[in-house]
Amino acid sequence: MVKGGKYFVTAGLQFLLPKNTITRLSAFSAQLRKHLAPVDTIDATMTIKFGATGTFSVSFGTSFTGYEFSIACEGGTVNLSVFKSTVTTIFRGKEEKVKAADEKTGLPPEVRKWGEALAAMKRNEKQILEEALVDLELLENMLKSNGEPLNCVFQI
Repeated sequence: MVKGGKYFVTAGLQFLLPKNTITRLSAFSAQLRKHLAPVDTIDATMTIKFGATGTFSVSFGTSFTGYEFSIACEGGTVNLSVFKSTVTTIFRGKEEKVKAADEKTGLPPEVRKWGEALAAMKRNEKQILEEALVDLELLENMLKSNGEPLNCVFQI
């Protein structure tokens, strides 16, 4: 979870909730597979700034072979299938499926954006130290919660 899962967990949440910071969470973590130590599974319940609650569940230790995101929203759903490179939205009963650009992980675009900012001698606001602290706090709270609600104080 700590290596590749960090990007999946924290960056995915920040992308989905850009203006609605996570204020509180309660989570359980586990190791289901020996070779994925120390943790390969996180199940969390979160509260965001405007009061809505939601759940986040991710496991790299299950028998599922897909790499998918499913998001339920007011009025519809969004499903992202990474290996199939498709995004399916259902909004008010109307379904739309589109092909998505895919590099299989978020790392190549991140490195590219960092290089572009460096070459332009400008900072990328998505890659500032405060953003790293936001990610670290979320992951650390998920790993240490053990079911206890924890406040998220560094969210920006």
